[in-house]
Amino acid sequence: MTTDDLPTKPRRAAPTVRKSTVITDSSTPALIRGKKKTDPEFKLEKPKMSQNSKTVLLMLVAFIVGSLFTYGVTKNTTPTPVASTSTFTDVIAGKVALTENELIDAVKKLGVDVYWAGPVDGAKYTLSAPAEGQVYLRYLPNGDGLTDTKPNYVVIATYTTADAFTATQAAGNQSNGVTFINNQGAAVYYNKDVPTNVYVAYPNLSYQIEVFSPIAATALDIASKQGALKLVK
Repeated sequence: MTTDDLPTKPRRAAPTVRKSTVITDSSTPALIRGKKKTDPEFKLEKPKMSQNSKTVLLMLVAFIVGSLFTYGVTKNTTPTPVASTSTFTDVIAGKVALTENELIDAVKKLGVDVYWAGPVDGAKYTLSAPAEGQVYLRYLPNGDGLTDTKPNYVVIATYTTADAFTATQAAGNQSNGVTFINNQGAAVYYNKDVPTNVYVAYPNLSYQIEVFSPIAATALDIASKQGALKLVK
């Protein structure tokens, strides 16, 4: 998303990105674009520790920590379905299905930048902020799926990340990594082995955005289409 409870670079020396937490099954189409998540599985070749490598390696560590949560975003066992009767703690723990207006209000109250792919007719959303610098926004088509623990839903994660653009570009140096610049000048990265998770970073913004969809082509489309990602506001 390029402007305002839940979605992972040109060439440098052995880089890495934040690792996703959304888990998908192996039946997801292995398109040459998009990224599939099954668990923190970002195989890196041992890099020589150049300055750029160190930066990206530190980002990978942060990414793995954040990523392990994306799957957890789907695991709410004690949800509260009505935002107006819920505490804010429940709301930002992903336990409440929010309308668009409720989501916007919750993001304002949270006071951080959160990216999404815009509203969907009939959908509701969950918002999860498990730690500083990590926010996950999940789409619930027709408002259904709040307690569903399977990775059946689009999730867009916003990670506060220093040097996000550089590291996202550099991640393309990994085995099976693909990176390119989209029409908005953002770096887009995905791994061919995990095509349902795609990562986006814009120049001069300290955010890396992870787009997850159970359909790999959808994740890539959201990540690469001009204007698809935007701030919740």
